[in-house]
Amino acid sequence: MGRELELAQLHTYFAKALHGERQIIFVAGEPGIGKTTLVEAFLQQVIAEDDFWLGRGQCIEHYGAGEAYLPLLDALGRLGRESEGQRLIELLNQQAPTWLVQMPALLTAPELEMLQRKTQGATRERMLRELAEAVERLTAERPLVLWLEDLHWCDVSTLDWLAFVARRREPARLLVIGTYRPVDVLVQGHPLRAVKQELQTRGYCRELLLDFLSEEEVAEYLTWRFTAPSPANAGEGRGEGRSPAALQRLARIIHRRTDGNPLFMVNMVDYLVVRGVLVQSDGR
Repeated sequence: MGRELELAQLHTYFAKALHGERQIIFVAGEPGIGKTTLVEAFLQQVIAEDDFWLGRGQCIEHYGAGEAYLPLLDALGRLGRESEGQRLIELLNQQAPTWLVQMPALLTAPELEMLQRKTQGATRERMLRELAEAVERLTAERPLVLWLEDLHWCDVSTLDWLAFVARRREPARLLVIGTYRPVDVLVQGHPLRAVKQELQTRGYCRELLLDFLSEEEVAEYLTWRFTAPSPANAGEGRGEGRSPAALQRLARIIHRRTDGNPLFMVNMVDYLVVRGVLVQSDGR
């Protein structure tokens, strides 16, 4: 609800990526604003239409130094364990052995030992270059969508790789979507802010900043939730017996209590239903 413009923009960026114009997109917003829901809705729409690699990596909050490249390794590891992951493993073995050796679960013991000897003494610069070139080689065969969640907790090495890939001009059917909370970045003094601002200034990335829902959008959600036909009146239209004025008053109350935060809105409606304050009977 209320994210039609943002969904359309993601589709535009994806179309550019399919034509070889790499895209780095940041989806920003406060907790509960719907960042994950937006990306999931977008992916559900494009998966039905296009064939592409999808890697999802999760950043984790640490109380010390985090593992370098954690969300990238997470995404690649998941891809490698999928039914068609063998092709990714073969390509990483050829193009990015310093990355493959970081994912021992994808290798046999002899393969791991051989890679460890092969990559001994690898530098940070070599790792950046290897994965960037491997991604370009991979996307020549099939588009790649990398979804990196909660970048406000990501390690510096992951940011270095994002900046490195964003600046490369070689064609790549690559779409990187990173979600983050601006407040957390500011409070922690996280380097993501500086990296994102520099890339955005040079036109190497885009940002979608999600705002709170309006009172009208809250009313739209309530209409959708409480006018679905029940089994008893499935043949009747949606919204039968509903008072628009009453629904609008309810939307106004909920919006005032939640500021239009989608997560708070849904939780508040759930609470009212559980308490019996809102009751649906015979489609009313």
